[in-house]
Amino acid sequence: MAKLPSVGDKIPVEKFFVSKMNVRAGEEFGVSEDDEALQAHLSTSEIVQPFIARPEDKEGHWESGMDLALAVGYGVVVGRRRFLARRGRVSHFVAGKDVLIQELTDEEALDKSLKENLAIFRRDLDPITRGDKLNELLSKSARSLRDWARKWNVSPSTLSDWIRVANTSPKMREALRRGIVPFFDGLQVVALKLGIETQENLGELALSEGLEAFRRELARFMAGKGKRGVPRGVYIILRTPFDKRYKPDLELFEKLKKLAEEKGKRLEEYVKEILSDYVKSLPI
Repeated sequence: MAKLPSVGDKIPVEKFFVSKMNVRAGEEFGVSEDDEALQAHLSTSEIVQPFIARPEDKEGHWESGMDLALAVGYGVVVGRRRFLARRGRVSHFVAGKDVLIQELTDEEALDKSLKENLAIFRRDLDPITRGDKLNELLSKSARSLRDWARKWNVSPSTLSDWIRVANTSPKMREALRRGIVPFFDGLQVVALKLGIETQENLGELALSEGLEAFRRELARFMAGKGKRGVPRGVYIILRTPFDKRYKPDLELFEKLKKLAEEKGKRLEEYVKEILSDYVKSLPI
């Protein structure tokens, strides 16, 4: 009966590939300075932190109890960049040293990949990929969104916002994916409950004319919807939600509110002051 490799076994590099459960599966590698630096480092050094892979069948799928004879290779779930940087320089990977091979279900694999990319800030995951992968995880899992929020120690409203922004129109999604429209501007679009056609027009405007044109048009919609007036030339940068059901959010909000009151300022004025002082302290 087929079994997983033992510690010390040498596994041909051809047996490995990036799993489609890896949240960065579709990204290019080797085009950024970070990627080039990692490749240069691993050309003369060994992998310090093993990447994680799992057996996968020809459909890129795996579930508990499946016969290992069905595996066509090992899909890399965590440590995609370490794997890709080293792949072309070796003939094999050593189990337990270079790679940890684990039997992971689709849900478990997505969980590990999402959790790694939530915790590591070397490169921000774009909001569309993040929301899509969270949607995929929820569709494969018996756990609720609130269950995953507790597991990852984040606010349920934060996860809900990721999904809402990812469910915008195709062109709006593209503008968000490419970083032309920031995540919190995408939240504004969602909050206004604009139709798909309007979202498409806003997304096209952002793609063709840039963020400033997008924000001017968005401000017009906000005024038309009866939202607090946003005069021309005034930018809303911070509209950060604080979920009172999430203890860290509630504690931070209460502390900011108390400090603002002590200074005799409105909360939004005080937060702007903090941000301004911090930016001024940066060596720019």
